[in-house]
Amino acid sequence: MDLPVALAILFFCVLLLSSAAIAVLLIRHCCLAALRRPDADPKARPVVVPQLQPQYELALSAEAPAAEQATDHKDAPRRLTWREVEALTGGFDEATVVGRGGSSTVYLARLRDGAPVAVKVHRWCGGERRLRAFRQELDLLRRIRHPRIVALIAYSDDHEEGGALVLEYLAGGTLADRLHGATTAPLSWPQRMRIVHDVACALEHLHDASSAGAPPVVHGDVSASNVLLDGRGLGARLCDLGSACEGFSAAVAPTRAAVGSPGYADPFFLRTGIVSKKSDVYSFGVLLLEAVTGMPAAGAPGSENLAARILPRVRAQGVAGLVDGRLGEGYDDEEAGDVARIAVECLAAQPGLRPAMGQVRAAIAEKAARSIAKADLGDHHIQLSKLLELT
Repeated sequence: MDLPVALAILFFCVLLLSSAAIAVLLIRHCCLAALRRPDADPKARPVVVPQLQPQYELALSAEAPAAEQATDHKDAPRRLTWREVEALTGGFDEATVVGRGGSSTVYLARLRDGAPVAVKVHRWCGGERRLRAFRQELDLLRRIRHPRIVALIAYSDDHEEGGALVLEYLAGGTLADRLHGATTAPLSWPQRMRIVHDVACALEHLHDASSAGAPPVVHGDVSASNVLLDGRGLGARLCDLGSACEGFSAAVAPTRAAVGSPGYADPFFLRTGIVSKKSDVYSFGVLLLEAVTGMPAAGAPGSENLAARILPRVRAQGVAGLVDGRLGEGYDDEEAGDVARIAVECLAAQPGLRPAMGQVRAAIAEKAARSIAKADLGDHHIQLSKLLELT
């Protein structure tokens, strides 16, 4: 065979083998690619996770600064940006201010469905105590849920100079406004008994731990100004946990001041600097006297406060001549006397002699049961038998 012919045959064989090898590789590649396609292997398909809708949606337009309310206040409060807080308050519009405190301003806002909310804006301006009070109240409201404690709907805590709490709004104002305001109708005796019972329920819940394993909480500033009333049957909510102390099962020295409001502060605390759950009991005793007499807890400058002024008389003579004259004859003498005696026990000089809030709440529910049952809650009347089941 000639050499050129042999080389041609060899070249043809090499070309044929190379083509076959390339064909095999192409076929293998195509098969593997087909196997990797999502349609070929259901397990390889990407998992699509549905997006959860936020509990609240803030409208950031100037025309409708509002939030969408969660249908259930038991849902976890939503965290807002400071820009959303600005939108919700209309740029902190002074026309919407409904209250002011030492370091906070409360604005009235509305949710998308038209429901009103109170936006409590804190400004700490470099004050460590104010920042700590805001953090304390935020932490407690996020964890504590009770029908007699104001509910937290949303909050903002990412701004350097301030924070905000979006709270349920109660149109009835404060108990102080209703007891001492010149332009409001006086509260009836049944309404007063219903309100003090509601506050006692809230304090009992705080003192006996808000949830399983949670430490007890001392409110630290029980007063008529920190009791909010709804606009229907005047059910009450306890508010303002900025002075609260957590974990006080007995009586211990606090790491920071918690003096309470003038007229309500426990004298034992003022003397010793020791606060306990019994400090709240003392303040609640003052609140009871305030509800019975209609007199403010704090006296005029230079004069004695309510407890110091009338407590000796109540101990010696009862409440004859001390019941709020605006009530006329619309109260029960025996109930008024019983409630005043409960207040006297709460105001004992030594904390160890004061009853626990659970005992106080049970005593009010028993002694003022009929008046509490008469108080209209807007939606229904409390059944006397149901009320007595709480005792």
